[in-house]
Amino acid sequence: MKLSLYVKKWLTLYLFAQGIGGILWWCLLFSVPASRSFFLSDMLPDRVLISFWLPDLFIFILCSLMVAYGWRKNRGWVQPVLYFLTGGIAYASLYCLALSLSTRGGWLGTLIMLFCMFVMFYVCSVVRSSETHPGD
Repeated sequence: MKLSLYVKKWLTLYLFAQGIGGILWWCLLFSVPASRSFFLSDMLPDRVLISFWLPDLFIFILCSLMVAYGWRKNRGWVQPVLYFLTGGIAYASLYCLALSLSTRGGWLGTLIMLFCMFVMFYVCSVVRSSETHPGD
């Protein structure tokens, strides 16, 4: 995967920020329980939101940080982890959208996840484009 140094730097920075942002988000949810109401419909108990901790830890946070590290160190395993991460974020985003539509709440979390999903789709398209047009 041949990416320009400039593009690689910004993609690495974004994925690092995404991983750290996930850590900070969970710290907020656990340390300030009242903050959960911004991300969850009034119709649902807190445990619905808290049940996302395990997949968020391993997919959203760990894979984001792994891809950032892998790009920085030019590791060959980066691309499959990137696509796994993107699929995981897309699945979670669509689940959040369905949950928000059915409960009419929790839109802040859904909008954040949809933003991450579209950014990851863009990242994948940049990576794919660099493979099909390596001289660009």
